[in-house]
Amino acid sequence: MIGARPMPRASDLFSLEGKVVLLTGATAGLGRRFASTLAEAGATVGIIGRRAELLDEIVAEHPGCVPLPHDLSDVAGVPALVESAVELMGPIDVLVNNAAYIAGGVRAEDETAEQIQTTLDVNLLSPIALAQAVFPSMKERGGGVIVNVTSMAGLVGLDFFPQAAYGASKGGLEAITRHWAIQWGKHGIRVNAIAPGFFESEMTGGVIHHDKVQSWILDNTMLPRHGQTADFDGALLYLASDASSYVTGHTIMVDGGWTAR
Repeated sequence: MIGARPMPRASDLFSLEGKVVLLTGATAGLGRRFASTLAEAGATVGIIGRRAELLDEIVAEHPGCVPLPHDLSDVAGVPALVESAVELMGPIDVLVNNAAYIAGGVRAEDETAEQIQTTLDVNLLSPIALAQAVFPSMKERGGGVIVNVTSMAGLVGLDFFPQAAYGASKGGLEAITRHWAIQWGKHGIRVNAIAPGFFESEMTGGVIHHDKVQSWILDNTMLPRHGQTADFDGALLYLASDASSYVTGHTIMVDGGWTAR
């Protein structure tokens, strides 16, 4: 049984000073914001992404970040990626599985086997491989944190933007969050998830301001706007830090109230 530990002062609850974080999907959208947020909270952040030049941009802005170029559709390469991260930064305290691939509005009957496989590789199989790779060290050291970024599409169907395989992959990540929490809690490892609604990003920027899309979002959310990447700072820092030291197996919905209906 993991013994009780003294709680930090309230002012230090959200600090990640001295922590080593591994963040996937760091080069754009929510991931780029997460890299900044984690670094500013004091963490050393290993940033994983396909585009090395964008990783270098982030490092220039936040010297506490360490670039780790990798395409997460290459699931077999994940163990070596984690080994490199540990050699450069030390043992991983926090894993943030944020990377995502979406085929882009393809109807379920038209999704190709290649699109489906890539979606599962990036969104589900690589997060599993990453968690398995960091688990032994977390277990040995008596604790750690895993934050999975899922999606409300893993919980509810969305009629405006077809994304069946994406929803399936995120629903799988949502489910495995609970299973990891149950199996690994005895080792002091906390596992939670953040489920975003529609927010403005590199991926959605081309459509989110269209009148029909805005009407659809406003008709389905309780708050009268779409999300911004900054709206996720609080949820991320809460789950990654000691502020949530007695929270595991849960998902924070950051969706403007969409799934509360």
